[in-house]
Order: sequence, then C-alpha cells, then structure tokens
Amino acid sequence: MSVTIRDVAKAADVSATTVSRVFNHSDLVHSDTQERVRNVANRMGYRPNATARSLSHGRTQTVGVILPAPHGEFFSEIIRGIDEVAQEAEHYMLISSSHYSLSESEAALQSLQGRVDGLLIMTIQADAQRGLLDEYAIDVPVVFMNNASESLPYNSFKIENRAGAYAATQHLIERGHRRIGIILGPPHSHDVRERRTGYRAALHEAGINPDAQPVIEGDFTQASGYEAGRQLLDLDALPDAVFSCNDYMAIGAMSALQKGDVRIPTDLAMAGFDDIPSAQYTTPSLTTIRVPVYDLGRRAAERLFSMIHAAEPERPRQTVLPTELIVRAST
Repeated sequence: MSVTIRDVAKAADVSATTVSRVFNHSDLVHSDTQERVRNVANRMGYRPNATARSLSHGRTQTVGVILPAPHGEFFSEIIRGIDEVAQEAEHYMLISSSHYSLSESEAALQSLQGRVDGLLIMTIQADAQRGLLDEYAIDVPVVFMNNASESLPYNSFKIENRAGAYAATQHLIERGHRRIGIILGPPHSHDVRERRTGYRAALHEAGINPDAQPVIEGDFTQASGYEAGRQLLDLDALPDAVFSCNDYMAIGAMSALQKGDVRIPTDLAMAGFDDIPSAQYTTPSLTTIRVPVYDLGRRAAERLFSMIHAAEPERPRQTVLPTELIVRAST
C-alpha cells in the first residue's frame, strides 16, 4: 500500500497542507520544518505526484467543477454561466459529478487534484466537503456555489432558500389553501432543510399546524416526484396544495396526479422551486420560485478567477442571491 500525504503529515506532526507546500511551495515553509518533513518522507518512501507538482508551479488553464448531478436544466444553466466566464478567461472546464454521494465527491476531487487552477463546488454536504478539501490538502482557490455558511473558510454563494420557500407557501395560503403538503429532497441537503424551514414558518405564521401536513420524501428527480404524486393519491384525502422543494419533483408529481384524474389547480394547487426553463411549458404552467441559476454560475466563476489572479489571498466572502415568486397557472 503506497504512502500518502496524510501518512507523512501524521509522522512529521504537521498538517497535510504543510507537506504539500514543502514539495510545491517550499518558500512558504520554515527551513527546519522542510527538513523534518523531507526526512520523514524519504524514510517512509513517499513520492509526491509528479504531475501535481509541475502543475502547482504554473497554470493549467483549466478549472474544475463538481456538481451533484451531470444533467438537467438546473445544472445546465450553472454550467452555461461558468463556461462563459471560463471562455473569457481563456480557460477550459473539467466537470465531475458527485451524484449526491460523498464518496463519489471524494473520487471526483481525487480525479481533479493537480489538474486545475481552481475549483467550483456545489454540494449538499458542505462541512463534509470541507473535510475532504483539508484531507487532500487542496492548495488552489475554491468557491462553493450553494452554501454561504460563515463557518466555512471559503468564498461561497447561497440561494435565498428560506425566503423563497416562505414566499411560495404564503402564496398558497393567500389562495385560500389550508392543508398544504410538502415534497422534500435529499435528507442531507442544506437547501432542503432551509426550504422546509421557510415552508413551516409560513404555515406557523398563518396559524396552520406544520406537523399536521402531509410530508412526502423525494430526491430532486422527476421520477421521485412522480412517486410522490402516487403517494398523495393514496392518502385518505388530498391536500389543498403542495409545495415541492424543486421543479423536477413538482412536474413529476403533477403527471402522476393528472393520471389519477386530479385537476390542477382546481383539485390541488402545485408550487415548485428553481424555475427551470420547462416550468413555463408544463400543463398547467408551474408556479415556482425563480433562482438566478445562470447568474450563480457566472458570479461564482468570476469570483474564482479573481482569486486565481490575485497577488495575495483574498478574505473569504459569502454572497446570498435573492429569489423571486413566479405565479403561473398551477396555483
């Protein structure tokens, strides 16, 4: 079994980042520490990745992008925003998918290590992703695209999830609905937790018990939305309305409900989140929360290139992007 950078760091009583800097940016490490680390590395037979070393001293003209899924309208818009900025900066993109899995995110990170000038990451588990960045001593600029937690020492962007979900639910209440269900997304998703909080806050403020409402599990896919719609049909009584944590699930649920002869919005109103391009073309067209997805990709990429070209490290900034209620025929 080969010796890893973490093995050397543990034996030398330093961080993995320090070991990386000894072999890539030795001027950043005190000479005594350099000597100790190199001695330990030699004794253990550690050999740094030659490609990573050569790239760390120059530019690869490439940025890495890790997304939860490799397809779909939402992620296509993010990629479009990133790509425009990358082209302007004369850079290419390497895109990997985590498939909502931390282990696959780790594999994606390994595949990009030493091959990119910076990383753009969208993840449902920001704290765990930070642990991976630390573990692999990632020494390039990193921007998170869906988490603006001040506890993360990285530049980051965040969608106004809570306020958006609150607005969608309040809209359903204003339409006269009192029994309002919710279709959730992946259980570890920060976005889902925030949207559920906004949904519950709107119900509570209107004097409606959030705990008495139907809750259906989903995973952000249209297929899971279809299954959610079938589960709604199996209830003793349909809710008046449903807030779905994204548009894909809302569209899937509407399909199942309509096959069950449920008229939307006459029998049940439906609201989604994201405003993917196809949301306006469903039958009926979908009421939703508009997320500036293209702007998210573009602004995150602009921030990353600013960091790449900065003479000195920039202090991490957290940016929150607003959302907007788009009312259509489904409510």
